[in-house]
Amino acid sequence: MTRSSPADTAQAFELAGNLLALRADSAARCIPFDQRGATDAHWIVGVKPVSDDSAVHADYWERHPRGEEVLCLLEGQVEITLSCGSGSERTVPLHAGQAFIVPRGYWHRLHVRQAGRLMFITPSQGSEHRRVAGADTKVKP
Repeated sequence: MTRSSPADTAQAFELAGNLLALRADSAARCIPFDQRGATDAHWIVGVKPVSDDSAVHADYWERHPRGEEVLCLLEGQVEITLSCGSGSERTVPLHAGQAFIVPRGYWHRLHVRQAGRLMFITPSQGSEHRRVAGADTKVKP
């Protein structure tokens, strides 16, 4: 009787529609994008097209109290806006080939300046969202 090894069953998977779930014990697995909030993983990694502001929840602030988020722009151009407290904001342009670490617990949002693809490494649980004041109520994260 021959036993199969993990190398025998390992397979490539599409990044579109799936996420890479990373656990604290260094285990990794592919999960469907729609299961992102139901995983026991500590981190999720994904790649998504960013065609316009609705693709990046521009009308919502987001924050991750459980860890920092890494945004890697593979193609295109986006702007990251950070809420710095006391009502002040800081905008950081991100170009293809650049990455940005969003500090733990900071409210942030993105705006697409040129369509492209964004890779994100995000804490898998505990993300919070709030609507930008005066934003169109039709858009949801």
